[in-house]
Amino acid sequence: MSQPATELRDNSAKHQYEIFSGDQLVGLAKYRVSGNTVNLYHTEVEDGHEGEGLGSQLAKHALDDVKAQGKQVIPSCPFIAAYIERHPEYQDLVQA
Repeated sequence: MSQPATELRDNSAKHQYEIFSGDQLVGLAKYRVSGNTVNLYHTEVEDGHEGEGLGSQLAKHALDDVKAQGKQVIPSCPFIAAYIERHPEYQDLVQA
């Protein structure tokens, strides 16, 4: 049985990026915006969906969106910080 397609979106009303599997919300990355910076402070994937790469998809989507907005990121979430460390192409987004 194949996995349902995933969909990523920015739910700006809730200040979180979301990832859906089919119509089910399976993960999120919460953020706070302050001026030209986005603090990504919490990422979670629903129980039973760990190890499916959803967290990495969510991190990539969030960081690509921050980059597209011309903003910098504060990776307060350990998962986001580790993702940036493993993907040096996002290092220039980190606020010095």
